[in-house]
Amino acid sequence: MKQILTISLIMTVMLAGPVSCKKQEEVGVEEIQAYMSEEDTLGQAMKKTSRDTRRLARAIESKDWIEIEMWANELKQGIGVSCVNLYIKNHPGVSGEFIILGDRFYNATNRLILSCRERDTEIAEAQFDKMIKSCDTCHEGYKKKNNESSE
Repeated sequence: MKQILTISLIMTVMLAGPVSCKKQEEVGVEEIQAYMSEEDTLGQAMKKTSRDTRRLARAIESKDWIEIEMWANELKQGIGVSCVNLYIKNHPGVSGEFIILGDRFYNATNRLILSCRERDTEIAEAQFDKMIKSCDTCHEGYKKKNNESSE
């Protein structure tokens, strides 16, 4: 049922968006999010970043520097900002360790983006590995904690 409501609201935003100013578009997004729990929003953000991570991995493999920079920027925003902030909002009192892991991810992603300008494959691969390691470390510690607390 939630998906049906969400889809119809998205259509409203799409129809109202081009005709009106930014204010109306923001109201539409708030309406959509009102029908979604914060966990759904975090889950959707994580699914999107999972897809973007696979796209980034393919771009690194093919040494497509434009794609690498684009997908790294998407991930920096998606995980480094959206997912981290949504997690903190959903889990008040999160430890400092979580913040440090988020910073490690963000820094590795920034260094990956910088490596694109130099077209340095070794640095790009090393930073991608650090980025993935920060994801794995965070998921090991915090996804496990979430599963235990929901049981």
